[in-house]
Amino acid sequence: GQGRKLPSQLRAKNLSDQEQELRAALSGRLLLLRYQPIIRLRNGHTAALEGLVRWPRQEALLQAGAFVPLAEKLGLALDLTHAVLERVAHDWQRTPSPKGGLAVNIPLSVLMLPEMPTRLAATLRQHGKRRGPLLLELTETEAIRDPSRLRRVMLRLKRLGIPVLLDDVTLGDQRWRLAGLPFAGVKLDRSLVEALPRQMRARHFLRRILTDSHAKGRYVIAEGVSNPLLRRTTRSLG
Repeated sequence: GQGRKLPSQLRAKNLSDQEQELRAALSGRLLLLRYQPIIRLRNGHTAALEGLVRWPRQEALLQAGAFVPLAEKLGLALDLTHAVLERVAHDWQRTPSPKGGLAVNIPLSVLMLPEMPTRLAATLRQHGKRRGPLLLELTETEAIRDPSRLRRVMLRLKRLGIPVLLDDVTLGDQRWRLAGLPFAGVKLDRSLVEALPRQMRARHFLRRILTDSHAKGRYVIAEGVSNPLLRRTTRSLG
């Protein structure tokens, strides 16, 4: 659920009321994470988990697309990231975690903050003993304008044992080709995955990503494999 349209519960309120409610939810630690499995196609085993942030509000459980754009608009992206990391620390010991680790989204503006590697390392210490790494999924909402600086940040995180994945790669998206960025993996957007059975252009694009990623030892993760046709197609493509 990464759509940008706000639900009626939020559209009905003015920006000040929305900000007040969201700040209260963040400070009150009211956000939840729901965990989605990342499946290894060759054997069907769960390789890792992805934490999806949710906001319990009135009688609804709002998905990320309903309030993350609001948080970014209000300048609350850092507060939201801290809330998610605290939730990860809380859940880590209570959630059966595969060796591949647990992935959460992080926007580029937050990842590039000087204090983030230290903050993330502190969060890992809070986890205590864990089976796998914390994986960061770099979201698509901002263009990568300073690859050299991002590379330095990613290498620092890598030394701390925190891999970074490139999230939401769509058809024609060239972010994965930025030279020198040590992404641990690439995540294919649902729109690209759903185009694979019917569009040769999408399959050719994916083959380029696969060739490059396999040569560099990167994961390639397909989002939205939700029926047998998509499962067969993604598995056959590798």
